[in-house]
Amino acid sequence: PPINSLEVLSNPSIPKIRVIVRKRPLNRKELSKNDQDIVDIRNNRQVVVKELKVKVDLTKFIEEHAFNFDLAFDESITNEQIYLQTVRPMIEAAFHKIKVTCFAYGQTGSGKTYTMMGNRRQIPGLYLLAAYDIFTLLQSYQGFSIWISFYAIYCGKLFDLLNERKILTAREDGKQNICIAGLKEKNVN
Repeated sequence: PPINSLEVLSNPSIPKIRVIVRKRPLNRKELSKNDQDIVDIRNNRQVVVKELKVKVDLTKFIEEHAFNFDLAFDESITNEQIYLQTVRPMIEAAFHKIKVTCFAYGQTGSGKTYTMMGNRRQIPGLYLLAAYDIFTLLQSYQGFSIWISFYAIYCGKLFDLLNERKILTAREDGKQNICIAGLKEKNVN
């Protein structure tokens, strides 16, 4: 369930890191090859991967591998529904001076871009939905300004997406905070 940002401030038992999974539908190539859907989402927290196996006597069977997450969404959920349950509470928490991060991780073709950026058919991604709420909430807060940096980690390298994909280096400061040296920041409004 969504987390109230004030609960996060006052309740140390609420997890500070949540891992959320979204199943993507089979793509055109998979459908054209008649590939089978081998992933099920169960009870909004469990992902089950079905593996076809063969016994010694050559009979086929399905072995199920279950993986548990904080939240798991099937392919029918919209970007907006994911946003409201996962990112929106973090936006509210940021206005209470809580450091928040949302990032997408997965192999090429797993649906990260669609979830984070949306698509050309006017389906907004999490970035656009967050930006809308940030600037809406900003109107209620005096003395706040918005600064943005945007980087990608790909094949073990950091790239500054606001500075022509310049390669960056991550460093740790004396307070054990991770800093990305040379990362470009821009004031936005």
